Amino acid sequence: MFGNLSKLDRFFVSAIPVAAFFAYWLWKLIYNVYLHPLAKFPGPKWATCSYLAEFYYDIFQGGRYFQQVVKMHEIYGPLVRMNPNDLHINDPYFYEQVYAGNGYKRHKPESAVFDMPLATSSTLDHELHRQRRGYWSNFFSKQSVVRLEPFIQAKVAQMVDKLKEAHYKGDTLIGVEVFGALTTDIISHYAYGESFKQLDQPGFLSALTRDISQILLSSKFRRSFPAINSVMKHLPQQVIERLNPNAKSMFDVQVKMNQLSLDALATRDKVGNAQDGQTIFQALTDPSIPPHERTLERLRDEGLLVLAAGLETTARFLTNTVCYMVTYPGVLSKLRSELDSVITYPDAQPTWTQLETLPYLRAFINESLRFNCCLTDIFPRVPAEPLRYKDWIIPAGTSVGAIPWLLNRHPDVFPDPDVFRPERWLEAEAQGERLTRYLVTFTKGTRICLGINLAYAEMYIMVAALVRNFDMELVDSSIEDIVPYRDYGLSFNKGYKVGVNFKITDVLHK
Repeated sequence: MFGNLSKLDRFFVSAIPVAAFFAYWLWKLIYNVYLHPLAKFPGPKWATCSYLAEFYYDIFQGGRYFQQVVKMHEIYGPLVRMNPNDLHINDPYFYEQVYAGNGYKRHKPESAVFDMPLATSSTLDHELHRQRRGYWSNFFSKQSVVRLEPFIQAKVAQMVDKLKEAHYKGDTLIGVEVFGALTTDIISHYAYGESFKQLDQPGFLSALTRDISQILLSSKFRRSFPAINSVMKHLPQQVIERLNPNAKSMFDVQVKMNQLSLDALATRDKVGNAQDGQTIFQALTDPSIPPHERTLERLRDEGLLVLAAGLETTARFLTNTVCYMVTYPGVLSKLRSELDSVITYPDAQPTWTQLETLPYLRAFINESLRFNCCLTDIFPRVPAEPLRYKDWIIPAGTSVGAIPWLLNRHPDVFPDPDVFRPERWLEAEAQGERLTRYLVTFTKGTRICLGINLAYAEMYIMVAALVRNFDMELVDSSIEDIVPYRDYGLSFNKGYKVGVNFKITDVLHK
């Protein structure tokens, strides 16, 4: 083809595709900055011209683009264009409008990260998500969780015994593994009908908590290159375990999920929604649900995602509460006085309902959820109609998102947000204000965390047990270790770690 051309001519001909490529990208950069429908919105040009900046900070700087988004708000105000196609808000009042509306669709699927495309939380279509959530919403209702409370109390009592044993041995405890064992046992029993019995093992070892953290650390890479999930799905298990030795426990869980799903599909013969004693798989194989929604793949995806969500976030929260109790001894003293005033017997097990009525404990739980919320992901929504924000008209179909961690620290709602102060909640209640309206740790609206009631029950009961039974100290850890520094869906500290290490220094009730 090039036989009659000189070397120079051949060079120019060969350079045409390269030149066309660069011309296209130059045009794309110009379009994104000056001609894009979002070009009028405030934001730095280096971020809005392409996704390269986001890619650089998340891949090469280790999940740190969320920090750049925070800085954008400091410069440009409460509404910023964070990349070519996404807007980000930092306004707790506008958040309600965006996240509580029924006409808002989810934008980015979590299936790109966890490869569970059929799970409810990965469902993008609003109507399909509503249907899927409805199949088992009663399963996590407050009434259903109250029925589970005797099991939660038994597991917390077992945890207290193990912490006493750790004290006598002088063990240093890794917070997320300690509380991960507890939350794993509870969510597995509740959702699947059989506990994984992590607390029955010697010491504290929650392999699932560790492995979920490893999956999260690959989330930015998986989101940037979603084809990796397809490749990994077709690799032999032995190859994946060689690449990542921590993957074995996740494979074991997948095998269990498949078997539980198959058993439910084979034996389901009752009609009705989530009744007493049902597992998640029995609820999701109800004959009233369309057959295409009762497949092995969908049950497996739901089961895996419920497990991951049910153990990781609550374990992190409980780890953080230990840090707050040790760092702020005055807070611990007030908690202990309040609990001792209403619980007179050392062996008494106050119920979740009783604990919720204690003002300072309730304030401590809320402040703990606010102060260092581990949710640093954005969870964007897409309005079906144009949306007004102050002088701006956001076009229909535009991705609009918010970082829960950032909103929980908004000074207009939470003055002195860097100060851990449970009293702010009591002061607001005394003035008739409802600060919980602005607490977005569980997000809001139609996609609010389905397991919120279970999480609250675990938090109240376990925190009360810690306060009443133990004095603790941090070991080679400080409050800086729970400050979000990197975003991988959930936050990690500067050293890619989660939580704090601690010791039991005294057992108050022998």
